[in-house]
Amino acid sequence: MKILAITLEKCSGCAVLIDDKIVFSTSEERYSRIKSDSSFPRNSINDALSFSGLRGADFDKVIICGNRLSLLAPLMNEYSTFSVNDQIRAMEEYWYPNLVLGKNKSFLEVFKDKINLEQFPFNTEIGKKFDIFKLHNPYTEEDGRNVSNFFKQTIASLLEIEQEKIIHMEHDWCHAAYAFYGSPIRDDNTLIVTADAWGDDLSGTLSVYSKEKGQIERVKEYNHKDFQLARIYRYTTLILKMLANEHEYKVMGLASYYNGPVIEKVEKVFDKMLQNDGLEFIFNKDVLDIYDYLKNNLKNFRFDHIAAGLQSFTEKILVNWFSSAISKYNANSVVFSGGVSMNVKANMKISQIPKIEKFFVCGAGTDETLPIGACYHWAEMNGIQPKPLDTLYLGSNAAYDEKDISSLSQYTIKKFNSEEQILEQILKNKIIAVCRERMEMGQRALGNRSIIADPRTRFNVEKINNSIKKRDFWMPFAPVILSEYQDLLIENPKGIDSPFMTITFETKDGKNKFPAAVHQADGTTRAQLLKKEQNPILWNLIFKFYEKTGIPALLNTSFNLHGEPIVRTIQDALRVFDKSELEVLWLDEHIIEKK
Repeated sequence: MKILAITLEKCSGCAVLIDDKIVFSTSEERYSRIKSDSSFPRNSINDALSFSGLRGADFDKVIICGNRLSLLAPLMNEYSTFSVNDQIRAMEEYWYPNLVLGKNKSFLEVFKDKINLEQFPFNTEIGKKFDIFKLHNPYTEEDGRNVSNFFKQTIASLLEIEQEKIIHMEHDWCHAAYAFYGSPIRDDNTLIVTADAWGDDLSGTLSVYSKEKGQIERVKEYNHKDFQLARIYRYTTLILKMLANEHEYKVMGLASYYNGPVIEKVEKVFDKMLQNDGLEFIFNKDVLDIYDYLKNNLKNFRFDHIAAGLQSFTEKILVNWFSSAISKYNANSVVFSGGVSMNVKANMKISQIPKIEKFFVCGAGTDETLPIGACYHWAEMNGIQPKPLDTLYLGSNAAYDEKDISSLSQYTIKKFNSEEQILEQILKNKIIAVCRERMEMGQRALGNRSIIADPRTRFNVEKINNSIKKRDFWMPFAPVILSEYQDLLIENPKGIDSPFMTITFETKDGKNKFPAAVHQADGTTRAQLLKKEQNPILWNLIFKFYEKTGIPALLNTSFNLHGEPIVRTIQDALRVFDKSELEVLWLDEHIIEKK
């Protein structure tokens, strides 16, 4: 079986499954160099074909993730081009008039200036025939069919296949299949939870895995108008003048800096919107516009109080919901995906629910991994049990020739012979950029497109921020920790596996042992727990560091300039290396050092 799956909205991209294994997955942003790119993923698809050696005709099915697709994301690239002011304008000029005043304003009319018809596929013969201004607001069923047909025609033309080979798959089925089959858990009656803002009119589902049937069975689903947790978090992010759909992680990072009595007062604002009663969610129907409600009811609270209250509310809702579902379906093993699963602090609270024995959160549970889940679900439907994702190194290789670096006379270039060479630089407190082997899928760099440093030196946080990252002062960095030696640094009594930086852990004196890689307010850490077979060279480097220092970890953050996607190629790496104050670049076969 050969499957190609494509997602066409935020972080558009694709995945390829051959038989029972994902062999390739990537996002368009890595090629366009536009963060959160939602343009049509032509580059991603072409790289997938090149890497896998397949042609369009070789695929048994091509799957579009989602049944109800919007043209807005690829047409305007709103997740990449909209500023905070643009998002506020959308709330005030589009959503408030439509939701509260009962008007029927068109998003395309409000943001005419953002429409880009010069990009693929709108600049093709197929695209020029499609009149976007004939679409209704909201879409009619006929509009939905026309948009579907437009994308199918585009894909069929690109891959040179018949249109009948292309199908749609429901959004949350993709999330659920990724949550389960991407995990190492295969226990009977595993509880599978998805939660996000919207996908085919749902914002959450509960499913269980039947080992006897070899199938995921959905047991409950939630309408997006009832379960609005993700939207509440999104619009509070915007209230704090941070970019919604992008900077929610900054709000989560900020939340730990306040732990006082005002949290309860802020929580009450959210409680009046959304209540959890066992497995049910009740949303206050008097709140017609979440953003407008929050703007009016949070205006007298301080920014850190708002962040702390929001995070506390989120954790309370999720823990209550998960606890009820675990009891209802008598589950001990739990997996989680969807945009809400990116909240690593809430994931820690969920993992501590007493009845949970096994808990796993796959990497990048947002929409960019929908194609992986789509491949998994189609395989399951056809009697194939997919293999777990033991790695997220699913992108292209960092291949290069000697000529790519031979002209770099401004640098000192050495052959890479052993991890000792990198260890020597780290112990000198040098900041090391890494561009080696296959690229990671998702928002987390896991050692192949990373910046690494000594986690014992707090000054390295400032050094990395000043040299390249420009992160907000309150945001922590994270460590990659040897899984086999994790007990020296973190509290993990259930032995929960977290190879993709998706769960926060309490630390054992982390502020003193490895202060550059813990949250400075609460001492927790979003650890990547690395096993030797996952990345042997990185594991060996950290083990050598452990032998020298007694700390089995390194600071690990993504290799990119502020506001850009993670680097993909050696050319991307050299450009960022040149434009920043990074000191050492570690490639597959060379070490490049600034003189």
